Amino acid sequence: MGWDGDGVLAGRYRNLGLIGQGGMGAVWRAHDIDLDREVAVKELRVPAQVADQERRVWYARMEREARAAARLRHTGIVTIYDRVMGDDGRPWIVMELVRGRSLDQLLAERKTLPPSQVAAIGLAMLDALSAAHAQGIVHRDVKPANVLLEGDRVLLTDFGIAALEGDVTITRSGMVLGTPAYMSPEQVEGKSVTPASDLWSLAASLYAAVEGRRPFDGPSHGAVFVAIATRRPPAPRCGGPLAEALNGLLRKDPDERLSPAQVRDLLNAVLHPTAETAADVGPPVPHRPPRTALLHPPTSDIPLRRHRTALVRAALLWAALAVVAFLAGPWKDTKTTPPIELLSEESIILLLPAVVAFIVMCGLWFLPHRPALVLILVFAILGGLHLETLSVYAHHRSGGIPVIEPNVGFEISWVLGALALMFAFTAANPSLAGRVAVPSARHALLAMAVLVEGLVALVWVVPVYELAGSGLDLDSDHNGPLIAPLMLLGLIWLGTQAFIWSSRLRAEFSRR
Repeated sequence: MGWDGDGVLAGRYRNLGLIGQGGMGAVWRAHDIDLDREVAVKELRVPAQVADQERRVWYARMEREARAAARLRHTGIVTIYDRVMGDDGRPWIVMELVRGRSLDQLLAERKTLPPSQVAAIGLAMLDALSAAHAQGIVHRDVKPANVLLEGDRVLLTDFGIAALEGDVTITRSGMVLGTPAYMSPEQVEGKSVTPASDLWSLAASLYAAVEGRRPFDGPSHGAVFVAIATRRPPAPRCGGPLAEALNGLLRKDPDERLSPAQVRDLLNAVLHPTAETAADVGPPVPHRPPRTALLHPPTSDIPLRRHRTALVRAALLWAALAVVAFLAGPWKDTKTTPPIELLSEESIILLLPAVVAFIVMCGLWFLPHRPALVLILVFAILGGLHLETLSVYAHHRSGGIPVIEPNVGFEISWVLGALALMFAFTAANPSLAGRVAVPSARHALLAMAVLVEGLVALVWVVPVYELAGSGLDLDSDHNGPLIAPLMLLGLIWLGTQAFIWSSRLRAEFSRR
C-alpha cells in the first residue's frame, strides 16, 4: 500500500507535496479527507538492495516510533494521529503538520543564536523530554534536526529509535542508532541508555546553537566517537548560567550530570538574570516555556491564517463572475455582439479556453492551501480570456486591434476581476509574512506589498491590453461609472489591509 493513482494513501490522505527527504525516508504534506485537515505523512524508504532481515529492523524501528510518540501528550511533542500498514509490512506514520522549520535549518542560516533564545529553546525541549521520561520513553536521538520551531512552539519529533521500558531493544551488529555528533558517551560505548543520555544530547544541541559548532566533531564517525568518549568539549564562550548548564550536562558519567530541575533553574537564570533560583526560594513553580518569537513569527502576528480557505474561494467566485460578465457583456463597437457570440461565430473551439478556465477554477476550489497558485492562475485566466477575445475582435475589423472604449459588461468584469485579485492577494500575504521573522522588517515588507498589490489589482486590465497592442479609452465622459468604483475599491483595500496587519488598530477596535 502507498499513494494510489490519485495520490491518496489508505483511501484517506491526499498527497499535497513533499516536505523533505533523507537517505532513509521522506515526509509528505497531505490532506486528511475524513477530518478536513492537513497532516504530515512519514514514509520509510529502504534501498532495494537491503537484505530482508535489515529491512525488518527498519520497519520495526518505525513501528517503535509510532508506539512511542502515540503514548505522549505534550505541546512540545509532535502528535501522532494514525499509522497505516502497507502490504509489504512497511508502516506509514500520520502526524501533526508543523508549519515551521527545524533548529538545524535555522542554524544553517544564522550560524549562532543569542543565549536567551537558546535558553528558551532549551527550556521547551527540557519540558518535552521530561514528559517523555515520565512515560518511560527515552528519545535517544535528540539533535537540532529533530527540534521543530513553529511560532511560539518548540517541538520534539522523530522518536524513531526511542527506547520504551519493557520493549525488546531493536539493534544488530554494526548498526548505529543515533546521530554520532550528539550521542552520549554511554551510547558510544554500547551501554544502557537512560534519561541522562537525552540530557547530554540536549546540551550538545544547545552548545551547537550558541557556539556555532558541535561540542565534538571529527573527520569520521570513529573520530567523533573517540572524542565523545575521551575528550572534554571546548569551554563555551557564552559564559554565565548557560555555560554552567552545558558543562554540567556534558559530563562523561551520567550520574554526575545535572538534574532536570538544576538545568531548568540555570536556563531560567539566563532569561531572568536577576531572578533567584529555585534553591533560594523553596519548591519550584510550574514552568511556562518563554516565547521564541524571534525564531519565527508568532501566529498572533500573522492574522487570517484560519480564514485562508474562505479568502481563496471568495477569490475564485469573483473570478468566475468576472468571466461571465465579460463573455456576456457586449462591446460598444461590435453592434451589441457579446464576446461569447463573437467567439462561437468564429469557431466553437474558441470557447474551449473558457470551459477549461471554469474547470481549473473548480479544481482550485479544493486547493485553498495554495493561495499563490490560485493568484497566478486567476490572473492568467482573466488576462488570457481578454487577449483571446481581442485577437478575434481584430480579425473582424480592418486596421488591426482598435482602442477599446469600456462598456457596462466590460466595466463589471474589470471590477469583479479586481475583487478576485484582492481576495487572492489577501490569502497569500500570511505566507509572505511568515517568511520574515523580524517584526519591523515584516511590517515594511507588507506595507510595500500592499501598495503594489492594490495597484496591480486595480489596473490589471491595462497591461493586458497594452501587451496586445491595443489600448483603453479611459478619458471618455462615459467612464465615470468605472473610475468611481475602482477608486472606492482602492480606498477599501488600503483601509482593510491596514486594519488586518496593524495589531494596534485591531486591539483598539476590540477595546471599543
